[in-house]
Amino acid sequence: MTDGIIILLGIVKIGALVLGGVVSLLAYRAYQRTQIDGLQYFAVGLLVITIGTFLVGILHHIFGIPSVQGMLFESIIYCAGFLIMIYGLYGQ
Repeated sequence: MTDGIIILLGIVKIGALVLGGVVSLLAYRAYQRTQIDGLQYFAVGLLVITIGTFLVGILHHIFGIPSVQGMLFESIIYCAGFLIMIYGLYGQ
């Protein structure tokens, strides 16, 4: 049962990586079309969150990083990504 859940989690993480990458790419293309700096920062912030979340899963399942440390790292990545987005949207 646990192996099935781990495989499902891996599939969902890969799906989230692909979807987050697509949204980041669309935001960057919107930046290229409009030259609105906030969209560039939004794309980068979203990409940081997307890749960081995926890397936390790799750290936990492949390298054996404990769950609590992984959750801390994931929260730090979320904060960094959101700070980049906020800077781009309001700091410009």
